[in-house]
Amino acid sequence: MTLIVCLIGAFLYYTGRFSLGSFRTEGRHVRAAGAVLMLPAASIFVLSFIIGLMFASRADMLVTLIGALSLVEIASLVLASIVAYILIADPTNAPRLPGILGVIQAERRANGDQPVRPRNRTVTVMPRGTTTVAAPAPKPTKQFGSVLSTKEAAEYMNVTEADILRWIDEGKLAAARINYMYKIAKSNLDDLRANPPTG
Repeated sequence: MTLIVCLIGAFLYYTGRFSLGSFRTEGRHVRAAGAVLMLPAASIFVLSFIIGLMFASRADMLVTLIGALSLVEIASLVLASIVAYILIADPTNAPRLPGILGVIQAERRANGDQPVRPRNRTVTVMPRGTTTVAAPAPKPTKQFGSVLSTKEAAEYMNVTEADILRWIDEGKLAAARINYMYKIAKSNLDDLRANPPTG
């Protein structure tokens, strides 16, 4: 079981995306959840190695400690699953997580990060033999300020938040980092829209 949870965590950490039915989300919080899910396997491996070295000569003590280690393994799997759920789903009554996980949780809430929903598309049924392309739904008329968060910038540019973060990392989009969040001038987005980045 621990190995399966570790593999799920590795997948989440590598992709940075989570999708289950209509619920979709991506970003740093998903990677953090993946790292949390990998911790029980790593810690149990290290603890079992240390216990094996320390008590190899005492079989009775080794059996007792392995039994206790199984209980620790179950407890750590449950705790890791709860923390990963809080990071991914961000339930409304969730407690604030400690340390860097709390910072990631607060950053997600400050950015207003909501699950990524599929974009609405309109599909027209045409007679057989005729081809057509689905057109995107019209953009809502929303007013944007002069300084935007990464989520607002993604909405303004009609791309994903991951694209905005990638452009910032690649130096294609100038942004200021304030308290673990990026702030982007709308004029920079207008410049980027006039000269779209390649790739």
